Amino acid sequence: MKKTTLAMLLLTLLGFSSASQALSESEAEDLADLTAVFVYLKNNCGYNELPNAQIKQAIVYFAQQNRWDLANYNSFNMRQLGEESYRDLSGIAIPTPIKCKSLARDSLSLLAYAQ
Repeated sequence: MKKTTLAMLLLTLLGFSSASQALSESEAEDLADLTAVFVYLKNNCGYNELPNAQIKQAIVYFAQQNRWDLANYNSFNMRQLGEESYRDLSGIAIPTPIKCKSLARDSLSLLAYAQ
């Protein structure tokens, strides 16, 4: 379930672009990290009702606000980057409730802006 959700979120970003320079490796990693945060919130923090479409909009909004061009998004192995980010996030030695609260506080507001 977790890998399926992560893969679905990453793959839905394909094809979106904004007018700017091509997505760099660092930017792709940032998008994978942000995706992993939302997947973690859904899978581990009780936010399983967050619509994937709304999450996708938030991630695209984040990229657009940073003037990142997603046209070359599929040139990166986003699935692998996302899974690594999710594993890293899961491995942080902080109690889950504290981690969830921090991640929610720092990322859920992005969903409101993406509307």
